[in-house]
Formats: sequence, structure tokens, C-alpha cells
Amino acid sequence: MELKIISVIEEQIAVQFTGKINILSTFNRQFLGNILFKSGDVIQVRFNNQKGLKAFYQLIIQEFSLQSFDYVVEPEVVEDKERQIHYPYAVLKNKMADVIKNYRESLKFRPPENVKILIDAAFLDDTLPVSPEEYSVLETLSEYNTAYDVYQHCQLLDHEITWALVGLRKKGALKIVGSRNNP
Repeated sequence: MELKIISVIEEQIAVQFTGKINILSTFNRQFLGNILFKSGDVIQVRFNNQKGLKAFYQLIIQEFSLQSFDYVVEPEVVEDKERQIHYPYAVLKNKMADVIKNYRESLKFRPPENVKILIDAAFLDDTLPVSPEEYSVLETLSEYNTAYDVYQHCQLLDHEITWALVGLRKKGALKIVGSRNNP
């Protein structure tokens, strides 16, 4: 399945474009982010309050999930100091298949959005090792307690969050309380 954003990016690379592609919601034309190019290189992506590689792959995942976006190409001067992505596009594209595969595999384990997730206090005293992804999810859970909020506010990609939640659940670190709307 060819994603629309891939063909848009590859067109800009072919013409050595310098400027940005604005990402807009098809539904209401709301600005969601942009992709910066300098001499045909992708140097920065901002999407859904994320930056860099995470934003790039989140955009790919959302378009793969059949969300529709409009893209507006705008030439403009781009400073090299804005560069946050240092990989050539070929490397980004190669990793894209892995990201989509991991996302697909994680979908069946993703919790419903309205489920409340709490950290089990007993786990905090435990000495079980925690991966960096699990730690990031625990940090997010210290502020937010619904699955929807965790996926919105954690800086990890969706499939990384899902696998971290699965790992934490296996370690007994989480309590699933139920849906937010139910008492």
C-alpha cells in the first residue's frame, strides 16, 4: 500500500526542494504539523506535538491507519540549525516497514481508550528491571490515567507504548481500574 505522504516527500527530494510541507486535516483543514526540507533532505518533522523521528513515524502510522491528510508545499528559507533528522531518506524509508509491522502486531494488545490505568504502589518497591520504554510510560502514567491520555502524551510511538504497557502488566506494575465513565 503506497502512502500519499511518501510520494509527496519523494517528489520534493527529486527536485532538491527547500521549504516545508504543511500537514493539514482533510476534515477541517486544521494545521497538524509540517515537514522541513533543505536541499532535498528531510531535516525536521513536527506532527501532533512531537518532533523529529517520532513525529515522522507517527505521521506514517496515522496515514497507514487510513487517516487522511492534505499536504501543502511551501518554498521558504530553512536554516540548518532546524535540522533534527540526520538520516538520509533511504534509511527512514527502510525503517518505515518495521514501524508499520510493529504497529500492526501491537493493535490487538492496545487497551480501549477509556480504560483507567494506575501504577500499583507495590511495584514501586519492587526491584524488577524496567526498560526505557516502560519507564517513559510510567512517567506518563504518573500524570495521566486513561489509555487515551497515555497515547496522546507519551513521547513514544503507539506500538512502543502498547508493548511497554504489556510488559508492565506482566510485571504486575499496573492496575486496570475500568472505564473512566463507569463508577
